[in-house]
Amino acid sequence: MPFSITPYTDDSPMKPWPSLAAKAFCLNGASPAEGTVFFYDSLPYNAPEKKPGSLPCMVLIHGLGDEADSWRHTIPLLNAAGYRALAPDLPGFGRSVARGRISLKNHAAAVLKLLEVVVPGGPVFLAGNSMGAVVAEAVALQKPELIRGLVLLDGSIPGGPANPGIFALAKLLFSRKWYRAYRADPEGAWASLYPYYADLDSMPPEDREFLKERVMARVGSPGQEQAFFAIQRSLVWTYLTAASRYARKIKRYKGTIKLLWGEKDRIMPLSSAKVFQALRKDIELEIIGGAGHLPHQEKPEETVRRMLA
Repeated sequence: MPFSITPYTDDSPMKPWPSLAAKAFCLNGASPAEGTVFFYDSLPYNAPEKKPGSLPCMVLIHGLGDEADSWRHTIPLLNAAGYRALAPDLPGFGRSVARGRISLKNHAAAVLKLLEVVVPGGPVFLAGNSMGAVVAEAVALQKPELIRGLVLLDGSIPGGPANPGIFALAKLLFSRKWYRAYRADPEGAWASLYPYYADLDSMPPEDREFLKERVMARVGSPGQEQAFFAIQRSLVWTYLTAASRYARKIKRYKGTIKLLWGEKDRIMPLSSAKVFQALRKDIELEIIGGAGHLPHQEKPEETVRRMLA
């Protein structure tokens, strides 16, 4: 049975962002063992008659414990600029169902399968945030002929916290007690989002309400919990063991690379970006003022403008 694409109709607690609901689809595996990948596929408003394959395409990859809706404000801005936008939920997160092991390698494989089925032959641009930046790197380094360029937002390998910081993070995050405690503590779950934003309270009311519902849906899902800790282990292991391999391949990669970093990122320090930028003279680094770890959510217009510059 070949892969198939169907409109997303599941009544999941993680409902699509309202303006994107009609653009939500599922890539269904060739067998039950291959799972399903939820994704948004949004075409430019001013080019409905054009064939999708003739349009420039930006693929947006979310970070750890997030979903495609992280790009809810980015997608329409890309459409307005004439870009087709694809944004998947990585396997195990959001509405995507993972049947096998959850790892960075398998996340990259899922993105490659999406490209193979939805935009065969490419080439596309990849934009990844945080952990999604590492997935974007992995995809580009496996199939460089498919990727015209990379935009890495607040994440990269090499880079990231120093090794002692990673071990401390791993010790904290590998304990599930704190994660499960949020199921009975909505205020605590909401408060856990503050470090990711420069000013969460200044977000529009509809965003704050959406994020409150979404964080409770995440912590209430056993599948999401499993995916969170599995990919956290894979991410830490990759930081510790594969940085030099990524560095060698990034130096040889022929596509363009741009780094965008939130000025007030408290999760991934700016020094991480500078470690990555030092690999090549042509890597641009731009700072998004007034943004934290998720500049595409807090400063979407400026972020998209810099992505497309």
